[in-house]
Amino acid sequence: MLAFRSENEKTAKKFGASRASVDTSTAPTDNTSISTSPMFADDMVEAERYTAPLPMVTPQDEQAVSSFFDRFIGCPCNDRSTPGFLDCLPGLFKEVNREGRSALRWAVLAAGYAGLSSDQEDKRTSQLALYCYGHALSVLGTCLADPKLDPDDHILMTVVILDLFETLHLPNAIIKGSHAGGMAHMLRLRGPAQLQEPRGWSLFRLSHHRLQKQQMTFRQSPQGLLPDSQRWIEILDANLPSVQTEKENAQIHSVCERARTLLDLVDSVGLHPEEILRCVKELRECDNATTLWRRGPNWAFQVKHRSEIVQHGPITHVLPEYIQLHPDIWTAYEWNYHRTGRIILHRHLLECLARLLGTQPAHLDNFSEEAECIRRTSLAIIRNLAGEVLSTVPQSVGDIGHDGKLLADSTRTTAWRAIGSYFLLWPIKIVKSLNQATLEQREAAEEAFERIRKYTGMSTYLGELSCI
Repeated sequence: MLAFRSENEKTAKKFGASRASVDTSTAPTDNTSISTSPMFADDMVEAERYTAPLPMVTPQDEQAVSSFFDRFIGCPCNDRSTPGFLDCLPGLFKEVNREGRSALRWAVLAAGYAGLSSDQEDKRTSQLALYCYGHALSVLGTCLADPKLDPDDHILMTVVILDLFETLHLPNAIIKGSHAGGMAHMLRLRGPAQLQEPRGWSLFRLSHHRLQKQQMTFRQSPQGLLPDSQRWIEILDANLPSVQTEKENAQIHSVCERARTLLDLVDSVGLHPEEILRCVKELRECDNATTLWRRGPNWAFQVKHRSEIVQHGPITHVLPEYIQLHPDIWTAYEWNYHRTGRIILHRHLLECLARLLGTQPAHLDNFSEEAECIRRTSLAIIRNLAGEVLSTVPQSVGDIGHDGKLLADSTRTTAWRAIGSYFLLWPIKIVKSLNQATLEQREAAEEAFERIRKYTGMSTYLGELSCI
């Protein structure tokens, strides 16, 4: 945990000035405003253990917590077996205090205030968000100093919420990977037993997906993070849909890692052109195998032309020409995870082929035509996958339901709209930055990204600390 504590300390220092300014400018001025709510009263028992004061709940605190829960807590849906999202957080939030649990509450307050600051465009609220964020890091750091630390669900959930806060509200240059190592180490300490219990499995999936997405996006090696995870998943019952999905996601990540390694070798040691082409063809075969995974009725979805949608009523946003209708947004998310992993894979392959075709030695003439054919195919695959990601936007952001009917504002669920938008964040950020995507696709992704900002509460009012 020492490395994780170090990252916490570095990050906390960046917000020291913000916390200091809030300490004086927003400090309660009367006794009634600092009375503790029952939800925090049990924290007072061990208050002296922590370096930061415990959160004192005011009506504004209650509003911040309620706003965050309304936006990001999604309960399981039994009629289509849709899993929930952060559905175990309210119970963890209210449970009696133990070391680290007040850190979770500070983290929730930080995320809640950050959302309110975006909704209200209020500078003081954004300062409160950073104030609570700094205290969450401080309390968590104190807990991590304990060599006997048991990384229970509360501590792991704290890191999950801090990661969500950082993803939505802090600049990439500051928080890139700041908690990945600690998150992986916690999963490692919790071991394979965590996969056997529903709440542990849910937290594992949230954390594991975050680590894999970061590794694929930033070309980070999985070594030293969580090398045992694939072995843990392999021994689980593949007949369970969520387990099979995790196994497939792990394989997609593995193929992307092989492509990244190939690119590194091309750049560092200069592989022979014939060897490069052989490896590229092998990875293409692996990619072809991944296209066979999403089969069966549980992965089925409909594709409708926008003309079939607009006949149900007026629309306020431009719809893509073709729209995918999934049973639920979780299924759309899993499809998009699969697609985004393949986009990253083919982007690596195109970089390898660019090195290959750029050399133009005399002996390359024998297979340059084959390499060019592979290049065109990978480019077409990327554009097709980008189009499929964009076709899930209307349902994911709550414009339409799974039946293809337009949803009125009064019938849209705030939580699932925010969660669906959050699920889209990673694939849309990849698509909008793709040089290989068409201009039309990048513009559509940029528009979708602005809507994601709106529905998730991504901060536009954190001043210099704004996410974009």
